[in-house]
Amino acid sequence: MRLSKLARFFCAGFDTVAMGGIAVTETGGQFARNLGEYVLWGSVLAAAVCAVVIIFDSLAPLAWVAIGYALFGGLLTPRSPHFGFILLALALIPMVPRPRDSLTLGLGIAAAAAVASRVLLTFAP
Repeated sequence: MRLSKLARFFCAGFDTVAMGGIAVTETGGQFARNLGEYVLWGSVLAAAVCAVVIIFDSLAPLAWVAIGYALFGGLLTPRSPHFGFILLALALIPMVPRPRDSLTLGLGIAAAAAVASRVLLTFAP
């Protein structure tokens, strides 16, 4: 049974708040001291993007890119793994719309986004 759009939106909103709490814990409440903190707080923003995509029920690939970025934040950053980010990103998967109704395509987009984020941040100043 699929949850209603409003229920999925509130669940994604809860994930966003939970990621924010984890980011505060992981960063000591600081923002932007280093690249790792940018990535963790960016993951919180990515979860918020998923909530917005759910409520408007469009731009499914954008939600999957956001999930990929959140997974990147949990798996591929300094002091990784951040299990809270990983689990909350995985919790978003059944809630967001699927691109072309394909879970495989969504997972591929998320994986490509995670790898691309890692590559791009390697070259960040």
